[in-house]
Amino acid sequence: MSNATATDGGVRKGKLGQRIAYACGNLGQSAFYNAMSTYFVVYVTSCLFSGVDKALAAKLIGVITSLVVIIRIAEIFIDPLLGNIVDNTTTKWGRFRPWQFIGGAVSAVLLAIVFSGMFGLVNVNTTLFIVLFVITFVVLDVFYSLRDISYWGMIPALSSDSHERSTYT
Repeated sequence: MSNATATDGGVRKGKLGQRIAYACGNLGQSAFYNAMSTYFVVYVTSCLFSGVDKALAAKLIGVITSLVVIIRIAEIFIDPLLGNIVDNTTTKWGRFRPWQFIGGAVSAVLLAIVFSGMFGLVNVNTTLFIVLFVITFVVLDVFYSLRDISYWGMIPALSSDSHERSTYT
């Protein structure tokens, strides 16, 4: 990173401001991850389909559960491709910052849409709801992965000192 200083024979060490900024980024990263990994299941099973017939709700919960499983399996193949995109990014803002901004902004908006219940669409048209939910969730996951991959890829760029890098994780 451009803010790193050279000491001890060319070893780059990160500045205190970089550590603080990275920690603040981790706060948002962790909040997003915890919302999706813990509260999402509770939300889908107890809140999202509260106004829908129980049999239909069970089917929709099954579709969403299947979607999550399929996406997790697909990430095995997608994440290395996204990592390649991040690694080959060259902008005046650096390799990581564009993906932090784009991935964070898009996934935040889509997370709000997902947790809004697609604005009550499930009560109007369940077929349209499930189609839009699948598309929204897939796009959300891709942009979250772009942000996540670029975030964790920053660690080696912050410092070339392995002992200092371990303080970031």
